[in-house]
Amino acid sequence: MKEKTGENPMRRLPDWRTTLPRAQAAPRCGACSKRTGLPCAAPAMPNGRCRMHGGASTGPRTAAGLARIVAARTKHGLHGAALREARRWMAELRQETRQLLEEME
Repeated sequence: MKEKTGENPMRRLPDWRTTLPRAQAAPRCGACSKRTGLPCAAPAMPNGRCRMHGGASTGPRTAAGLARIVAARTKHGLHGAALREARRWMAELRQETRQLLEEME
């Protein structure tokens, strides 16, 4: 039988007695539960809330970020600038047609 040699892998981990107090001292989320009324005890991210209560995205902060989102959301072109312009043009034509019909009556 082959004998195992080497160091115990558990000895490479940091001692829980030193890391646990640091983990417990981390700031907490504090979002109030609707059901129990107690604050959330999960560790907070830099925005002050936990991963479950982080809040909605604030959107792109730069022009490059906005361009990246626009490119990612383009699926079929039905909402592009050219089609919006065509819809405006059709709406103007309908309005002019209605006015002409009302004048003829």
